[in-house]
Amino acid sequence: MTPAAVSHQIRGLETYLGVTLFKRTTRHLELTDQGRLAAEQLREGFELLAHGVDQLRARQTRASLVVSVTNAFATRWLVPRLGAFAARHPGIDVRVLAGGGASDFDLDEIDIALRIGRGSFGGAVAVPLIDESVVPVASPTLLRERGLRRATDLAKAPLLHDDSLRRVGRSTGWSMWAKAAKVRNLDVASGMHFDDGHLVLQAAAAGYGVALGRFTYALEDLGSRRLKIPFGPLLETDLKYYLLLPEARAGEPSIDAFRAWIVDEAARFRKRLRDVARDLGPSVRANAGS
Repeated sequence: MTPAAVSHQIRGLETYLGVTLFKRTTRHLELTDQGRLAAEQLREGFELLAHGVDQLRARQTRASLVVSVTNAFATRWLVPRLGAFAARHPGIDVRVLAGGGASDFDLDEIDIALRIGRGSFGGAVAVPLIDESVVPVASPTLLRERGLRRATDLAKAPLLHDDSLRRVGRSTGWSMWAKAAKVRNLDVASGMHFDDGHLVLQAAAAGYGVALGRFTYALEDLGSRRLKIPFGPLLETDLKYYLLLPEARAGEPSIDAFRAWIVDEAARFRKRLRDVARDLGPSVRANAGS
C-alpha cells in the first residue's frame, strides 16, 4: 500500500472508533495514549490470527518443530531418543537448536524449549519432566587402580567438578556432598572444573578423576559400564528438567504431539532412575538455599 492509502485507512479507523490513534507531525506519526492502549490490547489477537494462518498453511506442507535445548541435555538425553519420536510422527520434521539461556519463542523463532530450573519460566507453560540429583561417578578402571571403595577413599583420586548448575542458581558441588556424606579433610577445591554436565562425565569416563555428575546424564554410561557409582549418597536437588511451551500455541498439533511423546519418555526414564537409586540407599536432599 502507498503511504497515502495507509493514511486513509488510519483516518477511517479513527472515525469508526471515535478516538485519535496517532499524533501527526510533519515527519512522522506518534501513538496517542488511546493508540498505545489499542496496540497493547490487540497485539495478542493479531498474533493468534497469524498463528492460525500459519497452521492453515502448514496443512498443505510437512509440519516442522523447532526445539531449543542445551548442548548437554541434547547430547546426553534428547538426541538418542529422537528416533522414537520420528518413528511415531513421520510427518513432523524436528529442528534442534542447541544453546542455553532464556528463550523468547517469537524473537528466537522456536516452538518449544527444554530447560533446567525450579519452575519459574515467565510467559511459558512449564511441564516438569525429570528431577535432577548428583552422585559420584568414575571409570571402573580408576576405581580399581585407586582402591576407591568408600567415601573416605576420595582423597586418593583427583576430583572433577561440574560448575554448570551455577547458571541456574545452584552450586551443588563436592563441598555440599562431603558434608552430606560426613567426609572430613577432603580437598574439595582441587581438580579440573567443567562448565558443562556432559564434558565432566566424558572426563570421568576417560579416567581423569571422580566426578560429581548429574544422575540424569550419567545413567546411560552407568548402564554401559563406562562409569560406575562407587558409593553414595545420591544428593537430590530442587531442580527439574522442564518442557517449555508458548502459552498461545500449547495446543498446536505438532507441539501437542511432542509434549505427549516426551512426557511418556520421561516417565519411563524416571522409573529407571528410581531403580538405580534404590540400590544406593537413602538419598540426601540438597539445601535449597545453597
